Amino acid sequence: MTNQTFPVYSISISGQISLQLHALNNEGNEGNQSLTRRYYIVQKGDPEPKFVNGISGDMFKHIQSEHLHRIAIEEGLTLSEGGKRFDPDRIGYDIDNNLGLFSDPNGDLSSKTSQVLQRCTLSDLEGFMVTEKKGQTLKRESVIEFGAVVGLPTFVKTQSYFHAKYGVDNPTPYNVQISSGLYATVLNLEAFRIGYNPHTFKYAIDVATRKKRLDALLKSVLYTYLQPNGAKRNTNLPHPDHFEGVISVTTRRCPAPMISPLEETYHRQIESIANTLNRLNGEGTVHLFPFSNMAEFAQRIQDLITVAQPWESDNAEAIE
Repeated sequence: MTNQTFPVYSISISGQISLQLHALNNEGNEGNQSLTRRYYIVQKGDPEPKFVNGISGDMFKHIQSEHLHRIAIEEGLTLSEGGKRFDPDRIGYDIDNNLGLFSDPNGDLSSKTSQVLQRCTLSDLEGFMVTEKKGQTLKRESVIEFGAVVGLPTFVKTQSYFHAKYGVDNPTPYNVQISSGLYATVLNLEAFRIGYNPHTFKYAIDVATRKKRLDALLKSVLYTYLQPNGAKRNTNLPHPDHFEGVISVTTRRCPAPMISPLEETYHRQIESIANTLNRLNGEGTVHLFPFSNMAEFAQRIQDLITVAQPWESDNAEAIE
């Protein structure tokens, strides 16, 4: 761990998290039986795909955006009216309700995109796409990307449990599927894109604002794993009892190393890739923040917030 600050281009997290007795992502019901999400995992050397419990990346992205919304309000970060309401359309809510989002309604895409980035932290970090009535489409990809959280084969188990909902007349029997196990999780943050307008190849917000948004984004990632919201938490609150992995950070134009924790040697491979990238691009290109439990993960996020600075460049980024 270095105490020196550095600009952050990309951040990745690869980890294994243990969740006991949860029902975070049900796909619906069949009769009186709830159905949990399942994924096929195909592993090298195993001709038989494994069918494992999992939680969608959509679910974790929604959890993270909820936490980011609360952080943005708490810290006074700029939000559009749709962002304040946590409306799924975000800036689209402002446009549909004629709330004066744009200083010039006839402006071009670059000027309108800059105004969206300046006005709404959620739209900047979580992405947006909205089509105006006159046919002009405003869009920007999310800064943060989540993979599905999938159970490691042989290390995850789903069982069905009988329940009864008691009413005034007759009890209603139903079955709930509850899962426990060790799950692989990956995510990527393209930190260089915070506040970046791809139409002008410039940043629409100043360095101080981008630093606040970067810190808020990292904090929301921490909160996501501390409190993974989802289905049936009122009676099946998950028991998170283990989290280990590595946060990788790059300071130059190269991706932060990420290997799926479905691979047993993921930790060693990430370290090896980091060493290779440091030899190729110069020492300090990649910084690693390993953690072996949830408490250390929280500490590593705090360490990263302390040293991470917004990316700055006068050169165009090849994105979107």
